[in-house]
Amino acid sequence: MKAVYKTVAERLPKAAVIQRSGQTYLTTQAVICVRLDYELPKDVPVKVRRFVFGKLKESSSNRVEYGTTLFSYVVDARPTAKSITERLQRYRRAMKLVVEDPEIQGGAATFKGTRLLVHHIAGLLQQGVSKPELREDYPNLTQEMIEAARIYVQAHPRRGRPRKPAWRNTKPLSSQLVRRRSA
Repeated sequence: MKAVYKTVAERLPKAAVIQRSGQTYLTTQAVICVRLDYELPKDVPVKVRRFVFGKLKESSSNRVEYGTTLFSYVVDARPTAKSITERLQRYRRAMKLVVEDPEIQGGAATFKGTRLLVHHIAGLLQQGVSKPELREDYPNLTQEMIEAARIYVQAHPRRGRPRKPAWRNTKPLSSQLVRRRSA
């Protein structure tokens, strides 16, 4: 997150960042620039990055060339733009299936029309429960909801310190004392 904030503050054109009610929002073009900043080699100077991001904001083409006497840079943002656009579309489709209503499950993220918790379904998937088994246990669960759970959990991780594993407070099944020989 620090790298993203640094990129937003130091490298992006000011027009790519929107401030509303004390919150910072990024345009789609700004998200593409942040991704490009991550993908560019680390030895590309900040001056070149600013130039590239500014040109991407100004022009409709997704190809920018920057040249000096020593180096020449060509940045093609089309693959990154395509990837970002597809991921945003998947995220928006997933968010249409999720509701956070204080009247339902205390405001926890649930699927619309059900009382199924999104984080619970994603946790089951992470533990290795198969999709057919999930659909057998939860008949109202659709394939789209399963994919939405994965996307939602990536975008909205649980806050706070992770819970300690159940085995943490139990005694070991066996133990063995190993003595080292002194040199």
